[in-house]
Amino acid sequence: MDRIFFVSLLIILGLACENPFSTRKPEPPDTQNRSTFIPPINPEFVFINLQFAVRERNVENYILSFIDSTQSQRRFTFVPDQGAATANSGTFEHWSLENERLYLFQLLQATPSDSLHDLNFREESRSETSETAIFIQNYEMVVEHSRTNIATAFRGQSKFFLERNETGDWAIYRWEDFSNSVDPSWSQLKAAFQ
Repeated sequence: MDRIFFVSLLIILGLACENPFSTRKPEPPDTQNRSTFIPPINPEFVFINLQFAVRERNVENYILSFIDSTQSQRRFTFVPDQGAATANSGTFEHWSLENERLYLFQLLQATPSDSLHDLNFREESRSETSETAIFIQNYEMVVEHSRTNIATAFRGQSKFFLERNETGDWAIYRWEDFSNSVDPSWSQLKAAFQ
């Protein structure tokens, strides 16, 4: 009796299924919560991660591109361009990773969710050892924020000092920003959203 019941149950369940061996319909990709972070085993990957973090509006991935003082004796240092430092006296004196996080967070808060962000680097020069690297990069950053009287395009040049940590990952420990004397610099963007 139990055997007949079990076989009958299997037949009913089998008939109830459309096709138990067919593949399901694929779901569309989740583009809202997309996050791209490449393990920075090469110094170039740090800049790729910065680009993805800005494009994907991901503050945490942005911060991961900077030195973690728990894995290094160095602390993050940002040196603004001279014009921004003069115009924003005191803003950059004790600039820290928390200031980096805050400016980017506030920038993203002032940006409509459907607007595009873009960051591009063009390498000017580099020097590398097995443990450190210095990159001079020309940059262009476009952020379509909603604040008036603040530019949306920023261009200049930055000198990035990177270090490889104990786990083999690279991160920025010093960032020097330079104005191109024509366009607003990244330093000016940071000051505006601090």
